[in-house]
Amino acid sequence: MPSDSRAKILEAAFAALSRDGYENVSIKDIAEEAGVAQGLVHYYFKSKQQLVLAVLFEVCKKMDVYTAEGTEGAMAAFENFKVLLRTRPDAHTLYIQLIGVGLHDKEIGAGIRENIRTERGHVEDLARQVLAERETDPRPARAIAGAVWAGVLGIMVQKSIDPEFDADEAVDALAAMALQAVYPSGQATA
Repeated sequence: MPSDSRAKILEAAFAALSRDGYENVSIKDIAEEAGVAQGLVHYYFKSKQQLVLAVLFEVCKKMDVYTAEGTEGAMAAFENFKVLLRTRPDAHTLYIQLIGVGLHDKEIGAGIRENIRTERGHVEDLARQVLAERETDPRPARAIAGAVWAGVLGIMVQKSIDPEFDADEAVDALAAMALQAVYPSGQATA
């Protein structure tokens, strides 16, 4: 079944990229890891960049942290992020690496930019919902989302490079600060 081959290639690519890094993995390596002919990888993905971006989007789709709406959804998203930091360090390390690659590779950069904008958009939607619940001006939602997403990326980087970094504590602080930004003064609860 063709979709099985594509899924097998994506899984193998994720494993190889997470383990060995973008610069050290070739299409040939991924084909060997998947147990398929190199031509089959090229059939589904015209370039290494297209394959890597497909892996990125597939992994992000599986790691969806947005399970509810409004304040409940915001708190759930922060809790889900903490779980993913503990359970999927491979995915976060690859994501950070691809951000670096994207600074010099236009195709990877465009994919990373699209992903960041999508994720930031989810956070903005939650911020708007929380602001609406609090009957507060919705205009800060975009800025709040930018700050939260920057915090998320920073926490991922720190967790990836410092095994002693307390990511749960940092996520809790980010949640408290984000919710403080959407509550009228003195009414935040975290």
